[in-house]
Amino acid sequence: MILFLFAAIVAFLVALVIANQLATRPVLAASIILLVYLFETVIVEPVAIPLALLIYPADIVFVLLLLAAGIRYLNGMAHLTRMRWPVIVLIVLYAVALVRGFAAFGVKQAGVEGRESFYFLSGVLYFSSFSLGARTRRSIVTVWMRASMALASLAVLRWMAVLAGLGIVEQWAAVLGAGYRVLNASGANVIAVAFFASMFLNIGSTGPLWQRKAFYLFGPVLLLLQHRTVWAVVLIGFLWLGLQEPKFRKQVIRATAALAVLGVFAVFFLFGSQSSVAVASLQDSASNEDTFVWRLAGWYQLLFANSARNPLNDLIGQPYGTGFERVFMGVRIITAPHSHYVEMFLRGGALGLFFLLLMYIRGMRRMKRLRGRLSRYVYPDSRFWALVLLLQLVYSFTYSLGYVQSILTGVALAGIKEVVRREPSPESSELGA
Repeated sequence: MILFLFAAIVAFLVALVIANQLATRPVLAASIILLVYLFETVIVEPVAIPLALLIYPADIVFVLLLLAAGIRYLNGMAHLTRMRWPVIVLIVLYAVALVRGFAAFGVKQAGVEGRESFYFLSGVLYFSSFSLGARTRRSIVTVWMRASMALASLAVLRWMAVLAGLGIVEQWAAVLGAGYRVLNASGANVIAVAFFASMFLNIGSTGPLWQRKAFYLFGPVLLLLQHRTVWAVVLIGFLWLGLQEPKFRKQVIRATAALAVLGVFAVFFLFGSQSSVAVASLQDSASNEDTFVWRLAGWYQLLFANSARNPLNDLIGQPYGTGFERVFMGVRIITAPHSHYVEMFLRGGALGLFFLLLMYIRGMRRMKRLRGRLSRYVYPDSRFWALVLLLQLVYSFTYSLGYVQSILTGVALAGIKEVVRREPSPESSELGA
């Protein structure tokens, strides 16, 4: 017992030292998160330390980031602003649901169910606590682009393994299913954000050449990964860009034409004699409604036929550990609801859903207001960060936001005013945080 207590104290002190370093190094934190994400994507089945709960690498990383965020607020490095208040409220609602879950269902059951929400909220709290200038944003975008390039390359290698009939395919097919979906929707969403980052860099003729032209690789990869939600994300991103101004519309039209040609070429180059199978698979992905119907039926049961519903739970959310049980066509389903909004209502209540939407809407409005001289502080462009938040809102309809999405969401909400304080101008009142 004494040895265990000593080890716990040492571990806590080490965690504080590391968190203190992370409290001033957001680029390092983003790099660590993306490395963990790439590692888990490659090995498919994540590695865990068997304690009272299975401890995964992401658990350790985000506990450190939560400590780092606490250090920033307690040391006066971060202050509560209009942009950060919704994040704080979401954290409080999460803590209430978790404590209620511990009391009702035990630490293990509630802790396991609350894990993904902990990752996302801790990451957003951490990154949004900074005031980030163009140089730091550029470094984070570069790290994201490199990770996306690694994911796209992994997808190509896995497709080649599928076509060659290699036994290694079973490693990811058991989790992702057989066929051409060799990355999950979260990985495809990471690439989708990088796709638009590359387009913004190309339109603005800024950044390294490989980043400006990377969307020519990312586009065909997104098409072949066959995640309809991510297709919708890209389509809405295109429409949003096209509505901004004429130069975006021209670039979007040219890019769409080029990507269509590249997509056809990629199908025939990668799949060769099996290209007809790949085309049929794409057609099925575009037209098959079974998955969406299954999700809609599940959402209805969770929202309107849930035995755990009562006025208090509808307001602040059900305790973690309650579960997501529903029945569809005689089959009992216990997995998460495949919608960030449904999950937020179930665990954060109407208040949680309101403050989640408020967080995104405030962030988008602030970024859309930034023009002219101030836009250079939010590399690559203020409209890119507004688009990042819009893409997350669309993706959230049919998927929960994972820990990797917390990086750019938090960066989009991060402060700007402190960065330009040395150069005051009448426009600075538009910064909002």
